[in-house]
Amino acid sequence: MRYFKSERAKMLKKNFATGLYSNWDSFIDVDDKVLEWLRKTDKVRPKGIVLENVKEVSYILDKALSEGGKEFLISDRIYSKLNSIFKIIRRALGGNGFHMGRALYELGLEPLVSYPCRPSSIMLASPKFKVACKGSIKSPKEAIRENDPEYDHLIFEFKRDLRKGIMNTGRQIFSWDLMSSMGIFDYDFLKRASDSNFTDVLMIGYAHLLLPDYKSKTDEIIEYLNNPRRPKVHFELGRGNEDSVRYAMKKFSDNNCCESWGMNEDECFTYFGAESMNLKDLIDATIEGIRIYRLKRICVHSADFAFSISKYDVKRELEALEMGCIAATALTLGSIKDNLNRARSLPRSNVEPIKKRVDGYNLCLIPTFLNEEPKILTGLGDTFAGIQAAMALN
Repeated sequence: MRYFKSERAKMLKKNFATGLYSNWDSFIDVDDKVLEWLRKTDKVRPKGIVLENVKEVSYILDKALSEGGKEFLISDRIYSKLNSIFKIIRRALGGNGFHMGRALYELGLEPLVSYPCRPSSIMLASPKFKVACKGSIKSPKEAIRENDPEYDHLIFEFKRDLRKGIMNTGRQIFSWDLMSSMGIFDYDFLKRASDSNFTDVLMIGYAHLLLPDYKSKTDEIIEYLNNPRRPKVHFELGRGNEDSVRYAMKKFSDNNCCESWGMNEDECFTYFGAESMNLKDLIDATIEGIRIYRLKRICVHSADFAFSISKYDVKRELEALEMGCIAATALTLGSIKDNLNRARSLPRSNVEPIKKRVDGYNLCLIPTFLNEEPKILTGLGDTFAGIQAAMALN
């Protein structure tokens, strides 16, 4: 941790911004009641982007237990139906912007965080982030807009139990969220976060939830970033609406508005067309991707490894990957700031580290830490993304 203490001292002098969304997450444990509901409920493969009936929900949740969860939009009617069927065990703030901001905040930094909707319930529950408000900075509680709507993501969390047919540990997200599906942005945030006079590194994730009819909302973000004073930018991809993500990828590349992209191994396979989920194939596809999209770096993470293909310094990349993994693992133990040392003591995955030059880029790969009894399963990818991007681009 000695290196990180010195790096943190440098980071305290920098300004970080995370977006684009902050919302409620409502959690449901996949217990015997949920499994019984799955057994009894018919399953129908979804026909559209937005799930419109419980049979489609049943299909997706059942598939998640064997293949791993993703994120799907649901209608208001299905949201209400699921709330009437299942018991919400806890509620917490979430969203790409919130999770990345919280990771930095728990390490002692003060990020600017995006809040497109600012109801009192969300703002009063928020940490003391910085919030852009009409050209100035306020605390969340000072930035409340009483008539703003609340949006919620229903998250089914499950742990591997072969006896019950649960093949992996993870979560399945069903989002009722007009804010992210229609591209309702925090324009006060975008104005400040896209100006290097106020922001040194901007980290965003959003495109995977944009409905196809709203994919061009990316153009608004490009307009803010397409200026000589923009900060360094990291874009986290996500799985959801593939068409909207690919549109964003092309726009960011065409306009040279981004230094860094991040994704998990499934997203790497999907968006870069890897031949398989084999690690070598993922690395080869990422090397091809960084050339095609003309980026400075790409970072890929999974439960077993994290790697980057980068033009940046090797030592900085390795430390960024390491600290990202430590922070994400600490979160699985309950919280980031209280479990950093404990996370480092956990065993690592059986993946050999790599540090070498490949076709003019630095390839850095590290094994992740393993926690067989995680307390938290949601927000891990965003936590890793926020920390590693802040350190790599700082």
